Amino acid sequence: MPINKLETKNKTTNEKKVVLITGAAQGIGFATVKKFLKEGWAVAATDIKKKELDERVKALTAEGYDITGYVLDVTKYNQDKKVVDQIVKKYGRIDALFNNAGIVGHRPTILNFDPKLIHQAEEVNLWAGLYLAQLVGRVFVEKKIKGSIVNVSSLAASFVDWSPFGYGISKAAVDGFTRAAAFHLGKYGIRVNSVAPGYTKTEMAIKYDYSNPKLRKAAESKTLLNRWIEPSEIANAVYFLSSDEASAITGAKLPVDAGYTTTKESNLKSIYDEDN
Repeated sequence: MPINKLETKNKTTNEKKVVLITGAAQGIGFATVKKFLKEGWAVAATDIKKKELDERVKALTAEGYDITGYVLDVTKYNQDKKVVDQIVKKYGRIDALFNNAGIVGHRPTILNFDPKLIHQAEEVNLWAGLYLAQLVGRVFVEKKIKGSIVNVSSLAASFVDWSPFGYGISKAAVDGFTRAAAFHLGKYGIRVNSVAPGYTKTEMAIKYDYSNPKLRKAAESKTLLNRWIEPSEIANAVYFLSSDEASAITGAKLPVDAGYTTTKESNLKSIYDEDN
């Protein structure tokens, strides 16, 4: 059962598991921060947006949760190392890494994309996660912790659609990274998996696609459950993969997409005019 705030506050640091979450100030990242805190973990929350991060950390600390904020540009390896070292110094350990930070990029296709923006998407969505997986993986091995790494894939990694060109490429690469890291780290008891969100009601999605009735309905119609996904539903999956409940799962991609990747057919009406 979830640990309440008072119990969480009274637990000593050494008794708690510690998770490092990137892109933690909003959307899926912040929903995951709240999930881990409610489950009794200490959270090292990082984001490039200092103001938003500070506000989140201050509010949660006031509620009695064990959370520390670190301003971080995940694409800077030296910054990553400094923050990882600070977390280990404060908590003495890291038990899980959630590589959540990511960017969408831009929509132009192969005929007119900007190479700089494609590289930027790859740097944030792929390389940043690799940097942190290396650094946190070393902590796991050094301290003999059978830790967990969870990456963020996407439905765009499996099926080509109108998602930004560079985004889909970078997320397909994340799938390869997840499998390779699971292979190399498995002998240490370290697990590496990914979640693959579908159309999720993050701040960015609400501002653009979800706020447009046509785009919102188009997305819904592609899912078996005919709806969008809440960030908290992704957070639940991340927590599961990071927890002991998933102790035998590694190298896997868990779709949290309301059935988007199950089929290309609509399930609202049979093509044979049969009753549903």
